[in-house]
Amino acid sequence: MNKKKKSVGRDFKSRPANKPSLSTKDRLLSFIVFAFAFLLYANTLNHGYVLDDDVVYLKNKDVQAGLSGIPSILHHSFIYGFTGHNDQSYRPVVSVIFAIEKHFFENNPHTGHFINVLLFALSCVLLFRLMKQLFNEKSSPLSFGRGVGGEVIPLVITLLFAAHPIHTEAVANIKGRDDILNFIFFEFVLLFILKHIDTGFKKYFFLSVLFFFLSLLCKEMAVTFLAIIPLTIFFFRSVPLKKIGLGMISFAAAFGVYMVIRSSVLETVTFAEKMKVVNNALAAATNGSDRIATALLILGKYILLLFFPHPLSWDYSFNQIPIVSFSDIKVILILCVFAVLGIYSLHFLVQLLRKPETRNQQSAMAVYAYCILFFFVTMSVVSNIFIMIGATLGERFLFTPSLAFCIAVAVVICPNPKGSNRSSFFSLQGRGIILFVVLALFSFKTFNRNKDWKDNFSLFASGVEATPKSSRAESALGSSYRELAEKEPVPNKRSALFQKAIAYYKKAIEILPDNTEALYNAGVCYYGMGDRENAEKVYEQTLKVSPDYTSAANNLGVIYFERKDYESAKKYFLQAIQYDANNPDALGNLGAINHNLGDYKTAVSYYEKALQLNPNNKNIAGNLQKARAALNSAQQNSSLPK
Repeated sequence: MNKKKKSVGRDFKSRPANKPSLSTKDRLLSFIVFAFAFLLYANTLNHGYVLDDDVVYLKNKDVQAGLSGIPSILHHSFIYGFTGHNDQSYRPVVSVIFAIEKHFFENNPHTGHFINVLLFALSCVLLFRLMKQLFNEKSSPLSFGRGVGGEVIPLVITLLFAAHPIHTEAVANIKGRDDILNFIFFEFVLLFILKHIDTGFKKYFFLSVLFFFLSLLCKEMAVTFLAIIPLTIFFFRSVPLKKIGLGMISFAAAFGVYMVIRSSVLETVTFAEKMKVVNNALAAATNGSDRIATALLILGKYILLLFFPHPLSWDYSFNQIPIVSFSDIKVILILCVFAVLGIYSLHFLVQLLRKPETRNQQSAMAVYAYCILFFFVTMSVVSNIFIMIGATLGERFLFTPSLAFCIAVAVVICPNPKGSNRSSFFSLQGRGIILFVVLALFSFKTFNRNKDWKDNFSLFASGVEATPKSSRAESALGSSYRELAEKEPVPNKRSALFQKAIAYYKKAIEILPDNTEALYNAGVCYYGMGDRENAEKVYEQTLKVSPDYTSAANNLGVIYFERKDYESAKKYFLQAIQYDANNPDALGNLGAINHNLGDYKTAVSYYEKALQLNPNNKNIAGNLQKARAALNSAQQNSSLPK
């Protein structure tokens, strides 16, 4: 054996192999894959910022600082620059890339969408390479040989993944770059670990560990790769379990380093505030049993979306998926399905542990077992079964788990797997037609679904149609109409838009009476229409549900201020700063009350603090100047001889 290929990384090494090279055919197929994936999402290139793009990019102070914001990004949580709360998620790689983008391209959504589409297309090319490596005829016991099935399986898997509509949320939304980057790094993890096993080069092992660490810095679900890596090696390479275990020590160490960094950076690794029902419907469960039953129902919904991705929505919040118990027939059926899948995959895993050589005789069956395990492992951290997350259900959470579905479907479609004695139910031509129809339907759905992500209005309108029982979806569309009304100069049109907004807010409140965002914004609309009485009612209702809703307290204070009921106004302004001592609006309004009551010294104090927090507020600056003049005049008058 050539000395240059002598193994220096023995943890995973099974046998030396010739270094794989990309043939002309594979280069052509890679180009086709890239073009296919890119063109599928080309109609998003002219889209704007939507949904959480404000949170992670447009209104994130750290990202908006460009390169100078990188130190703060490295030392704070993912959305610290937006919320000021240093908790929940730590994804510095994503935010650093956003900051670099902001530095060079300013706030250009078209650039952001182009980068997303480019990265997705590249991830599909990498996936094709990975699947070629995974099913490599010389290295993998699950290779399907050189027949038609063995040759096209990597391509079919990749095309299915590229076309699947479930990925639109991640690709068409700039914020979804965290999912794309996490997946790309995951691909590199598997590519390099397989190359290490096949060639014996130690550098590939180190690169695999490095990319695993980077994936953790993109999204927390990467922790599941600690299970996926050994599963993949066990199923697709003939490596002894002991060597797999020894090799995983390095990955576990990388995870340990990540946890140390994360713990030292974040003030708390969980949600700082109590989980709200409007964000995660499972928070409405009155006991743990119902919460888990509902989570299992949602997990079944995820699987259904893989097979039938329609309708799709940006939101599945309360009460689109109601809380259920284990006595619900749907939960019972899902448990039966999960039990069958679990027994099948675990039985096959145990069988392979006892007799690894049987993989060659049951290639397709082994792949199905791997796919089942892959799906449930990668979904575990976002399923709400073990830990509560900030969403009821999210299509973006299927970005990586959907790979298991694509692999399984490809194996079903591709003919005559090696070692299988099953007779083909469909002819080769029939299978080709089925594949074409599936890809055509998926592509059509993806291309059309992209249009919904053009702006917030189109996205929220599609959400109300797809998930009409979601309080959050109704409220979001109401806010779109409210924003249009606030920009409308014609009074009649402005009033009509406010009324439309209120109608959606009422639907949201009807579904979830404690939806404080809908209550508050309905008050904003009533106030904008000049209906102070109804505005007062919904602001009071908002504060009954959530006394710490400072904007509602401030706005209610404004209504009393306009009536010259300064004592009542002062009460609500003080309530606002009780929960948010740095609320510039409430501080400025307290200054105005004291100004009107002739307490100029106190007024100046409040104005100065408000202006310090919001230097661009010309109204407060003007009032401060007047209060100082009045204070000086009063002091001069008091110093005159009587």
